[in-house]
Formats: sequence, structure tokens, C-alpha cells
Amino acid sequence: MNCIICNNVKINKIYRNLSQCPSCGLIFYANIANGSEIEELYNADFFEGEEYFDYERDKYIFQKNFKARLNCVINFISTGNLFEIGCAYGFFLELAQQSFQVEGIDIAKKPTEFAKNNLGLAVHTGNYLDFPLKDKKDIFCMWDTIEHLKEPQLFVEKIASEINPGGYFFLTTGDIGSLNARWRGPKWRLIHPPSHLFYFSRQTITRLLANYGFSVVDIQHPGYYRSLSQMIYTIFFLNRNYEVSKIKKFLKMIDWSLYLNLFDIMLVVARKK
Repeated sequence: MNCIICNNVKINKIYRNLSQCPSCGLIFYANIANGSEIEELYNADFFEGEEYFDYERDKYIFQKNFKARLNCVINFISTGNLFEIGCAYGFFLELAQQSFQVEGIDIAKKPTEFAKNNLGLAVHTGNYLDFPLKDKKDIFCMWDTIEHLKEPQLFVEKIASEINPGGYFFLTTGDIGSLNARWRGPKWRLIHPPSHLFYFSRQTITRLLANYGFSVVDIQHPGYYRSLSQMIYTIFFLNRNYEVSKIKKFLKMIDWSLYLNLFDIMLVVARKK
């Protein structure tokens, strides 16, 4: 596999089946599955019992974070049409529709049906790369999504062709160049392939975006609200072969949230030239 940023053919293996391009520094998972296998990862169980304890139940916590992201968007552009890739249950779009004309897409069927049927949002089920966008957008958002993509460069290329000149692209992803990620090394909490495939730093995400005519105008390291039940589930039960149904009743009694900032997640603001 060539580097998706600089097309370098020489790739070095580092740790935990991750590889690194010695030319630009991009880190990625070497054994990327095919498209159908990746889509299988994001079935209903992904949002309830696999990656997440109960995504729908934690809506109010996700929307605490999404309000902060929406405020960031509005600080740069306050009107126009907005398209979200990886919109899941539509919790961000539900807030954003107060300020923008909104639309979204996700490959996961159950969440997108919830967004359409319960929230009345213009949300599509499918792969953005195959989706015929009818008109150009002023804003694209990709929250905690780009690291999951098999070919993120193709998404950025398509966004570049479907965004208005001067439009904004907002995304969040882990920062593998952060102090916490470098300190933790192979034990960094955001390294968990095959759901996370690409691990960007400030430098590599800036270079990827520049390849398709985007100029990075801001990079922030925001904190996040987390549900205590999700934190307990992630630390003690995720990927440990526990029967989720046996712990659900206990965890659903825990209805607290905590604010945490390890400065290892970046919010990137890019503008199309």
C-alpha cells in the first residue's frame, strides 16, 4: 500500500500492526479490510454493545459536545448549507438545523433510519463516495469519522469537488503527535484497529487537506463530555468477551457525565481555496 498523502512506496512497520510512512510521517493500520468488511463493523451492535455501550441513550451527552462543535462552526461561517459525513443518529444535525440547511449520510442503517424517522432529518444511508450530491455545499463536517475510512483521501477529494469556493470543512480526529499519544505509545487509548485505520498528526492532516486545495486555518484540542457508564464499559468490559446484557441493567443506573481533556483529539478547520 502506497502512502495516501505522499504516495511513497516504502512503508515501515512500527507496532500493533501499524505502519508509518518515513517520508511524511503518516501512521496507519496495515491490514485494511475490504469495503464490505468495513461496513460490517458498523452494524447495530457497534452503537449498542461493541464500540459504544448505548449511543442512543447518551444523546444528551453527545449533544453537549456537539453544541461546542456547532459554536466553532458558527464562529467561522454562520449561514449556508451543511453536509455531515458519518452523521450516525443525527444528533449534531438536529442542533445544526437551527442555523443551517442540513443534510447527512452514514453507512449504518439503524442510526440513519432513526435520524429520518424520529428526528425528521434529511439523512441518507450509504457511502458518501457513491452518493450523487445534487448541489454544492458551504460546509462539510466529519466528526470522529476520518480515522475510520478505508480511503480518506478519496473523501477529501470528493468534498473538494462538492464544496463552494471559500467553503469550510470541519473535522475531528485523534492527534497521534500529541504529548499524551507520544507518551502512551502503543498503549494510546485511540489505537484500536480495525475500526480506527488512520492516525493523523497536525502535520499529516494539514498536508492531506492541502493536496486537495484546502488551507488549514485553525486546529484546536477540545475536551469532551463522557458518560460515566461509557467510560466504565470501555475500561472494564469492551473487547473482554463479557455478555453485555448482564451488565446493562447496572450501567444504565449510572447517569452521570464527566468533562475530560487529554489534548489528544484535534478539531481541524480548513477552508477551500
